[in-house]
Amino acid sequence: MSNLQAIQNFPVNPISGTYGSGKIQLFSASGTFTRPTGVTNVRARCFGGGGDTNGGGGGFTIKEVTSVTATVTVTVGAAGGTSSFGSFCTATGGTAGAGGVGGVGSGGDYNSTGGTSSTATAGGGGVASIWGNGGDGANAGTKAGASGGGGSSNQPGTAGLFGASSQCVLTTGTFSSGSATNWNSIDIIGTGGGGGGGDRTTSGQNGGGSGSGYGGYPGGGGNGGARGLVIVEY
Repeated sequence: MSNLQAIQNFPVNPISGTYGSGKIQLFSASGTFTRPTGVTNVRARCFGGGGDTNGGGGGFTIKEVTSVTATVTVTVGAAGGTSSFGSFCTATGGTAGAGGVGGVGSGGDYNSTGGTSSTATAGGGGVASIWGNGGDGANAGTKAGASGGGGSSNQPGTAGLFGASSQCVLTTGTFSSGSATNWNSIDIIGTGGGGGGGDRTTSGQNGGGSGSGYGGYPGGGGNGGARGLVIVEY
């Protein structure tokens, strides 16, 4: 995955590129991936669930699986839960509560870590993504997240990679490009900003950790930690 870092400075292009035939299957809940006829290789991305009670953000992993088996068990973590693609790669969820630790990706070609939640305010950690580690909740530490921004209960949540607003619209099972930037890439999933202001109407967006609201889907830590997500490309 060394070529990812080589082109990270050009955000107008997706950093991972189109894989295989360009087909994508999103798993918003646990299930089974059945290998289509003629497919031998797949690329799997896992986002762990965000920690509840303003916890840490979910971890992230991405892995190319060659000679994939006919069926693969897909696990999608609920709040704080672990997401995985069979035994190939795993992303753990963030732990709950103030100072909650972010989840960790493992087994992949590239792995990153979710943000830590704040110990001083109710700010959740942001989810990790292909761009890097999740943002910490305000006052949680010194780690500057390249992925979903952390949240705060008394000020706007920190921005994600592309600013305070999410760059895509992502609800359970549905993905589409946002109006701010017409990205045509799933690489922007997990790059939104955190929520803030101490109420549920300012929840995190697109993987951002929230203030007192819900964490941004997927994997943002918050007063309600967001579920994880598994994406399979083939």
